[in-house]
Amino acid sequence: MLFAITISSCTEKKYDYSIDISVPKEYPVAIQRGFVGKSFFGSFCVSSSWGVGIEVAKKQSFTVPETLEITWLSLVERKFYKGKWNLPKEKIEEYLEKGFNFPNKKINFNKAQIGLAPKGVVVVWLVGDLGIQLEIVRYQATQINLFSEDVYDNAKFMFEKDFVDKKLNDLKFMPAEVKESIKENGYDLYRKKYSWKPNISVPDGCEISQIGINMCNGENEIIFGNSNLNEDKRSIPYQFKVVWKDKKGQEFISRIVFTKDKDYWQKHFSNAKVELPLNFDKNPILNQFTENIKSNLSTDMVIKIDNQIISDFYLEQENKKFPIMEFSQNTEKTSKKKPCICK
Repeated sequence: MLFAITISSCTEKKYDYSIDISVPKEYPVAIQRGFVGKSFFGSFCVSSSWGVGIEVAKKQSFTVPETLEITWLSLVERKFYKGKWNLPKEKIEEYLEKGFNFPNKKINFNKAQIGLAPKGVVVVWLVGDLGIQLEIVRYQATQINLFSEDVYDNAKFMFEKDFVDKKLNDLKFMPAEVKESIKENGYDLYRKKYSWKPNISVPDGCEISQIGINMCNGENEIIFGNSNLNEDKRSIPYQFKVVWKDKKGQEFISRIVFTKDKDYWQKHFSNAKVELPLNFDKNPILNQFTENIKSNLSTDMVIKIDNQIISDFYLEQENKKFPIMEFSQNTEKTSKKKPCICK
């Protein structure tokens, strides 16, 4: 029997993927220890952004993980949380095996990302090529009491005098603007989904080749072309990237982000890491969804690009239009070809 089990474990299929930890920018954590399947990580501090992870296990061949176990200290809340759960193995294996199929294109998943949020919320995403990110499962951890004598030596730093205060006052770890945001707004995962689809138009003769959507719940979506836009249950978006070509083949990228922070572009698009803007809860798009849009009814998010600018932007449901007025935009060409403005 032992021989049979050994042979079975040796022949179990493996997949190449890495493991990341993600936390809201406003809620950094200190990991005591964690396991994703048989992969172990632990005893370090994490400050990132929701849906944007920090690697804790390098990409290598792993079997499909069956369990997740993690214990962490939420620095702002000053509380320890712990949880152990059975992962949806079959669902994860299907994505790792088959990827995510678009027309004439397959997206391979190569990263498992664990999100830790306030009040013990845990979210698991799979991340694939081109930045696509899908939420797989959500869990609720339990608040626990943990003491220095309960942990190994490499985690005892969490119990040192003034450890939490020192980390939260470290401007490299917790920028002043983030601390101010916590005081004013707290944090919300914005996990509610609505039945909406993008409806994006470009000038006559131009063609959309790709649409990227970053959403508040940490999911990212890629849509190829403009003919297969489907209505689906989606969280509220905070960023769009539209790749399109004019009649002469010049390619452009139009980016839209729901913030008026002019520094956002320099902070994030220069390093290709797009993060949920601070103070997003004050943005009108969030209010339009929560106050005017019924989650179970079909909704179009209409974006009109004209002369390389967004000329019109609104939500439409049951023939009613709800304008979106507060956003920042940027359009740039992707090659040295002379741009041609479509008319």
